[in-house]
Amino acid sequence: MTMDSVAKNRNGEAGRIPARSDRVFTQHDYWYFRTREGMDIGPFDSVGEAIDGINGFIDFVQSSKPEVVSRITEYVTHAA
Repeated sequence: MTMDSVAKNRNGEAGRIPARSDRVFTQHDYWYFRTREGMDIGPFDSVGEAIDGINGFIDFVQSSKPEVVSRITEYVTHAA
């Protein structure tokens, strides 16, 4: 995933590209990324490390049991 991939269809999507926000951002000279669930993950020292973090998080979620993903979503929902 790269920062410019926000403007492209995702794997399996067709048609118009929905509005999306950039998930990588800086705060206090550190980089973070925001998950679909609304969780901010970081800090990272560089944008490259944050993008690597996104890829690692996606790999983790895709390889996790559904109950693990559900627990993460539940935690973020209640923490907000």
